[in-house]
Amino acid sequence: MKLLAVAVLASLLLFLALDWLWSAHVLRSAPPSGPAATCFVRDPVRHHALQAECSCDRHWGKSSYPFATNSLGFRDESIRKVPLTSTRPRILLLGDSFTEGMSSWNDSYVGQIVARFPQYEFLNGAVESYSPSNYLNVARALLDQGVQFDEVLVFIDMSDAQDEAAFYRDIGASGAVDGPQQIIHNSGWYADTRLYITEHLLLTNSIAGFLERQAVKHGFYHLNVGHGPLFDLERSAWSYRPVSDAEPYEIGYGPLGLQTGLAKEESKMTLLWQELQRRNIPLSVVVYPWPAQIVHDTAESKQVTMWRDWCAGKCKSFISVFPAFLALKGQCPPAQSGCWYLNDFIFGDEHYNAAGNALVADAVARSLEEHPPLKRD
Repeated sequence: MKLLAVAVLASLLLFLALDWLWSAHVLRSAPPSGPAATCFVRDPVRHHALQAECSCDRHWGKSSYPFATNSLGFRDESIRKVPLTSTRPRILLLGDSFTEGMSSWNDSYVGQIVARFPQYEFLNGAVESYSPSNYLNVARALLDQGVQFDEVLVFIDMSDAQDEAAFYRDIGASGAVDGPQQIIHNSGWYADTRLYITEHLLLTNSIAGFLERQAVKHGFYHLNVGHGPLFDLERSAWSYRPVSDAEPYEIGYGPLGLQTGLAKEESKMTLLWQELQRRNIPLSVVVYPWPAQIVHDTAESKQVTMWRDWCAGKCKSFISVFPAFLALKGQCPPAQSGCWYLNDFIFGDEHYNAAGNALVADAVARSLEEHPPLKRD
């Protein structure tokens, strides 16, 4: 028995050594790559924004995709000039990375919505890591520039609560924000080991990736992608379990704490609603789940009930995509209880793939068909 164990260990070490040597040869032979291009710029009001009329290959995880912005500094299908007015009803979309779209334009739910409704013009004002403070700042900036729009759709993210509590700090009463004074990343030994394997052991990385996919497919929800357990991240866990009010971003909700962060979300959204109401611009809210909500939460999540209650008397429409995702989870066979994640998410990520984005696009499309946007005088 001991001899067998020694033989297995020796074979494993030999495999890793050969993998390291082969991977080093492959990586040395690959053409050198320069620094990844980006369209992000520092912004004195919103902390960060997108550069106007910019194009690049946007890198996200292991993938990259063509990325372009229009003259407003919004993600668009291609670089274009956006006039102040439009002959079509114009809808402003506000949100964070889910709405910006961490995939090609055609795969994102904004791109899918735009393709379905050529009779409307859509402005995608979403940027990675934005939250209600910047949803308000984006809308105010457009109004100050004289850009006219006829309706607003706000995609409220699960992470907005932590962003308002622990990331964004108000600068005076202007609405401008800055970033956190302290950040602690939540990685761990497994994530650090996987990063080394990804960068130095290509064959081992392929095997590990296959095993991770099999584990998730069979309902083993313990994947750590480098910033904590994917199916129980602090950024989305507040809706179903206690989180720390003392620890800083990204492992907690300090310095403000969860309840103050939630109240700040509502306060900034109320200011946005008031700005729009004075101009007779309808506002709608969309909520959608992270992987953690599909594993641990329900269709009546705190996120859903909070924003449905806030919308009462304010919103033209309230759209929850929670039921659609939970229904797909229920359709997975018992032997593959995690098939929903492989089918609808970018593996190793909380963001949707084209199929998951289609669920959001379908829900928004039904709302637009039931309550068509109107061109304001």
